[in-house]
Parts: sequence; structure tokens; C-alpha cells
Amino acid sequence: MKHTLALILSMILISAALPAQASFMQMLRPQEDDVTISREEYNRLMQYQKLDTLMQLVETYYYEDVDKEEMLDGAAVGLMAGIGDVYSMYFTKKEMEKFNEETDGEYEGIGCQLLADPEDKLITVTRVFKDSPAEKAGIKAGDKIAYVNDVYYSAYEMQEAVNVMRGKPGETVKITVMRDLESVDFHVVREAVNINYVEYEILEDNIGYVIIYDFLGDAYDGFKQALETFEQANVSGMIIDLRNNGGGLLDACVAMADLILPEGVVVSMRDKQGNVVEQKIDNEYYDVPMAVLVNGFSASASEILAGAIRDYDAGILVGEKTFGKGVVQSAMEFPDGSGMKVTTARYYTPDGECIHEVGIEPDVTVELDKDAVTRYGINNLPHDKDAQLQKAIEVLKADQ
Repeated sequence: MKHTLALILSMILISAALPAQASFMQMLRPQEDDVTISREEYNRLMQYQKLDTLMQLVETYYYEDVDKEEMLDGAAVGLMAGIGDVYSMYFTKKEMEKFNEETDGEYEGIGCQLLADPEDKLITVTRVFKDSPAEKAGIKAGDKIAYVNDVYYSAYEMQEAVNVMRGKPGETVKITVMRDLESVDFHVVREAVNINYVEYEILEDNIGYVIIYDFLGDAYDGFKQALETFEQANVSGMIIDLRNNGGGLLDACVAMADLILPEGVVVSMRDKQGNVVEQKIDNEYYDVPMAVLVNGFSASASEILAGAIRDYDAGILVGEKTFGKGVVQSAMEFPDGSGMKVTTARYYTPDGECIHEVGIEPDVTVELDKDAVTRYGINNLPHDKDAQLQKAIEVLKADQ
């Protein structure tokens, strides 16, 4: 063992002493395979010399053959995790395929919406889809997923946890959640899940009510259809429910804002170089009194829409302070099918406010009745037991 370690150390020391002498000799005897690069490119390559050295040592001394591609994927995961940002991550080819499935609205898994909470570093359930395996098993919004198949996953490893939760229909996955400081186990049978991103109805007093669960998939089409229905019914007001909506695609959010807000800037984004990009909309919109329901799990694109409605005085925000995710991620796919999601900018509301790690305070603060939530579950509250919805109805009726 001592001899082996000494050999490895001597190899590293010798290789570290070679570059200057080797460069001088190459200047004297140019080779056909020599490649000239800039000093900047050379310095950048030297930054990653440690990884190359590790790879060579593993190939030489590890007692079995290794999968180099798998090692490189692991290195990419670690590189992104080193940022310390729960929203930035690397996707293997399979993970990227699953990520794309989620944005399309169809996948095979347990049927719940998740959010990486940067405060407690835990994976938080923000919504359980109706008739999903997760709902049938008893998982609720607000549960903190700690273990999947007895393996711990932090918020930084949310995508890895998602990969385990998804899989072949009919197979069982064990989910361990923290609920009110207690650990609860669920055995969930995977199924094919179709995500409904928008639901709507017309309430008593002719008030339109639309729930936007996520800004993904067919959310825009569903929202547009809801507005057309409300307009035909000549509703007296509209309630937009963004509670437990963790965000989604910026383009979808801006397109939906364009349907209900006047001409102007919906959101602006500023990157590290100070470059500012503004997302603007036109002046054709459905003009009706609005109330918007928000809570602590309304995040990202939800806060963009809620913030724009507030800044344009187009509606009243009702509920609880929003999550406070004021940063934008860009997804990129590589030629080999792998990809990444990385935080590229902060976003600002039309009035120039950055709500990152701050959130948006509602105009009217209302908490849900805890006994009602315990009895019915946050996803299944009857309208007459939903204190926030009832307050929104009251606000709209008072405005008539």
C-alpha cells in the first residue's frame, strides 16, 4: 500500500514538473500533431487538469473497468451542484427526456407537483393531482419528501428523486415525507399521469373562477378557453387561483398575461452583465374585475403574473405572502441529448421590484381554516370552506 501511494505521488510530482521543460523541447522540435491555442484557452484547460488526472488515475488503479461516460455525467452533476443553487442542475439524457415529458403534461409516475425549497433544503409537495397515485396513497400538499425508496434526497437532488419516483406503471415506490415534524411512509403504485394545468367554472353571482396549476403544457389554451367562456357568460368578475402554483415556462406566463392586462411590460430580466430584457404585451385584453389567490407556494411565474396584475392595478391579491422566487432559469439541451437548467437572471415586476427571497404581500391577507384543511385536505376544500376563495368573492361583489 505504501509503495503504491508513493508511486502515485511520484507520478503526480513528475507530471507537475514536466510542462515547462516539455514546452521548451517542443519549441525546438515541432511535431505534426501540435496544436496552437491561445493563453486564455490554455489557462482554461489547466483549470480542469485535476479532473483529467482523476480520470487517468481511476482508469489505471481502480480494481475494475469503469464507465467513463457515467463518470463524466457524475462530474457534470457535481459541477452544477457546486454552484450552490437549488434551481441549477445537470440532466443526463434520460433525465432530459423526463424533463421534457413534464413540460408536455404527460408522464408515468406518482402524480404530484414539487418545489425545491431553498430555505429548508427539502423537496416540498405543492400540489397532488386529482385521482393520482399520490392522492390515493394519502400524500398531501405541504408534505416534505425526505426519502424515496429509503434513500435521502435534498432539494439539490430533486431531479434525482423525481427520476426514482417515475417509472414503469404498476410498480411500487416508497415515499417518506415529513409532516408536522413526523415521518410518514407511503407506498405508491406508479401510473400513467395526465396533468390538467387549468380548471375553471362559473360560481354563484356569475363570477368566473379559474385555477392555473402550472404554466406548462396546455395551460395557455386552457386559460384562453376559460376567458372565452367567461366572456360569453358576461361574468361580473373573475378569480384567478395561483395557490400552490410553482411556476413553469416564462413564455406561457407572458402569453397568458397578454390576455388580461393592458399594453406594457409584464416582466424584465437582468443578467450578470447588466443586460436587461423586457417582456411586453399589446393592448388587446379581456377587461373584467379580478381577484388573484396566492399563498406561500405561489412561486416564480405565478409571482410574475401576480406582480404584474398588482402593479397595473388590474386586480386584488388575496391570501398569503408568496414564495419569493425571483430568478429565471434557462434550459439547454446538448447534441447528445443531455442538458442543463441554470439560473441566468433576476426578474423584476413592471414597477421594478425584485421579489427574490422576499415574496409578494397580498392586498388582503387571509389564512385557511386549519380544521377545514385537516378534514378535507388542501386540494379538496369545498368552496364554502375555502376562506381565501370566499374573501375573493366578497372583494369582487363589493367592487360591483
